Amino acid sequence: MTGLDPEARREELEEAAGELRELCEDVPVPMQAKQYISYFCGSTEQSAAERSPRRQAFYAAIGRFRQACAALDGDFEAAGYVPREVASIGKESARFAALRQAIAAAAGDPG
Repeated sequence: MTGLDPEARREELEEAAGELRELCEDVPVPMQAKQYISYFCGSTEQSAAERSPRRQAFYAAIGRFRQACAALDGDFEAAGYVPREVASIGKESARFAALRQAIAAAAGDPG
């Protein structure tokens, strides 16, 4: 990602964000930590084990999203983002990082 021009890195970020949103589209409303934990962990140890592939995909998608954000750091404007969008991306990145920690803790996965 780092060798790409800002527009290509924007495309990578948009793809990573889309993948992450797609993985979360079935999380029940109001889509707070409780709903994410239930969706990715279930309510028993058995359901947590069964949902491990779903969690691993979520963790990987968060990693790609955060990596894409880092690759654009300092170049968001050159990639065509306005300050409001940059702030929104930063909040989304922080939110997903916090959700990842909460889900991993609930599932007993390594942080």
